Amino acid sequence: MTPIIFRRFGAGAPLIMLHAFPLNSGMWQPQLEGLKEAGRLLAPDFPGFGASAGMPAVDNLDDLARMIYEETKAQGVDTAAVAGCSIGGYLAFALLRVAPGFVSSLALINTKASADDDQARANRLTLAARVKREGCSFLIDEWPQTALSAETMKHRPGVVAAIQTMISEATPDGVASAQIAMARRPDSTGLLNEIDVPTVVIHGLDDRFVSETQARAMTGAIPGAKFVGVPGAGHIPGMEQPEPVNAALRQLLSTG
Repeated sequence: MTPIIFRRFGAGAPLIMLHAFPLNSGMWQPQLEGLKEAGRLLAPDFPGFGASAGMPAVDNLDDLARMIYEETKAQGVDTAAVAGCSIGGYLAFALLRVAPGFVSSLALINTKASADDDQARANRLTLAARVKREGCSFLIDEWPQTALSAETMKHRPGVVAAIQTMISEATPDGVASAQIAMARRPDSTGLLNEIDVPTVVIHGLDDRFVSETQARAMTGAIPGAKFVGVPGAGHIPGMEQPEPVNAALRQLLSTG
């Protein structure tokens, strides 16, 4: 199988950075630049996204987590800090399931542990079907409007344009399969009180997809976890407000 493509920066303790839907590892550029002195940064593009657009799409998060684990093990990484945003957070939970002991510290960014309810699952499958019919170009305009904060939409046109470019680099198969994978994902709330590594929950406070209440509840269920709220950011705080995200990840790398 063609290997997943990773961006790699820095040296030292490894940090695997798992991107959000429907973006790619380019979303981590502010972190790759800001944290390259803090550790060895490994940012994969999931199949169907970014540099891995030519790979066959994967519609099961545990299967994708195994692929990422095997690729990083092949690069000589035995344990790693893991940061996951959105679907990347769901993948972080999958890594905890499929590779016990691999995750040395954890950052959960604008994500949640619970599975979709029936309506959310139906919405994902509807979107997957639309993408298969029409392609995913409609997401270029529609997704930022709902995912990003009003502040970002008004005052950070460069961030919006970068996100739109990443969406344009995704394949319909990749987008549809990611939606199916998220719809099928298991509930991970039972894992929360078993997490025994340093953990930070980073949350863009203007996120319309995952509420602050959900993020704080998840934080409270993880022993010793720290909550970092990011004002002026929506679903992608690492791009919308990179400084507090970088600070939280730098601290995590120093303690993990």
